[in-house]
Amino acid sequence: MVKSGTPGGKINRPKTELGKKLYKRRRNLTREKRKRHIKVGAVVDEGLTTIHHLRKRNSSPRANITLSGKKKRKLLKQLQHMKAEKAAVEVEAAPTRRRQPRRRRRRGGS
Repeated sequence: MVKSGTPGGKINRPKTELGKKLYKRRRNLTREKRKRHIKVGAVVDEGLTTIHHLRKRNSSPRANITLSGKKKRKLLKQLQHMKAEKAAVEVEAAPTRRRQPRRRRRRGGS
């Protein structure tokens, strides 16, 4: 039997455009399917999510994210302090924003 074509076969032949598109489509479909079937763990205290929780969720999405009482109190206290500080800054900034009345120039018409 004699093969027609190149002696090396298709070992080092580059992919055609159609082949690239099909591979890409298949890869994207499987990625989306995996995303749909991921089981996500429960999140307790959703308002108190920190960067650490997001990092943990990224590494192991099934893990439940819970806060200890100590951390919960600390975060709540931190948020309250931030709100109070922000309110104080806004109160300070309000009086300084008033505009000075501008003097109008008279036109010297002749």
